[in-house]
Amino acid sequence: MPPRTVALVPLRAPGAGMTRLATALAPDARARLARAMLTDVVSALVAARVDEVRVAADGDRASDAAHEAGATVVLDPSGSHDLDAVLRAAASDLRGEHVLVVPADLPRLRADDVRAVLETPADVVVAPTAAGGTGGLLRRPVGRIPTAYGPDSARRHRELAERAGASLAIVDRDGFHHDVDTWTDLAALHEVELGEETARVLPQLLGRAAAVV
Repeated sequence: MPPRTVALVPLRAPGAGMTRLATALAPDARARLARAMLTDVVSALVAARVDEVRVAADGDRASDAAHEAGATVVLDPSGSHDLDAVLRAAASDLRGEHVLVVPADLPRLRADDVRAVLETPADVVVAPTAAGGTGGLLRRPVGRIPTAYGPDSARRHRELAERAGASLAIVDRDGFHHDVDTWTDLAALHEVELGEETARVLPQLLGRAAAVV
C-alpha cells in the first residue's frame, strides 16, 4: 500500500496575518480575504485527491476557519511564532507519509497545480513563488529534509535537498507563484483567474482598499 499524502497548511488567525496589508484593509476585511483564500486552497487540495488536508491553526479563529473549509485541524504549540517549529509540531505524528506544505494565501491554486507537484517523481519537490519563497514543498517522506521557511526559502529548500542527497525537482506553476503579502499582490489579482471564493469577495475588498491607499 503506498504511503498517504498529507497536505499541511499553516494558518494564522484570519485578520491577524497579512500585516503588510494593514494600511489598506481593516482586520475584518483581511479576515474575509484570508478565509476566502483558505477555502480555495483547501478545495484545490481536496480536488487533487490528497489523503488528508491538515491545517496548523494558531488559535480558535484559525481553527474555526479551517473547520469551515473542511480541513482537519491541529492547533499550534502555545506561543509558537516560528513557522518551521509549527510545521514540525503539526507533523509530529507522521513518519513514512508524504507531506506537502502549502501556504493558505495562494488564491490562484488549482487542482492541476497540486497534481503537477504530486506526480513529479522526486524525494523533494519545490514549487517556488514569484518572489523566491516556497509555494509548495513536497517531502517523501516527511523527514527527508527539514523545512526552512523565510526569505529566499525556495533556494534554501533546494540546498537542503542537495546536502541530504535527496532527488530534487522544481515545478513552476502559476497557482504556486502568486501569494498575497502586499497591496501590489492584492491589486494584481483582478487581472488573473482566481479560486471561486476569492473571486467572489475580491471586488468589494479592492473597492474598500482603494479608498484608503
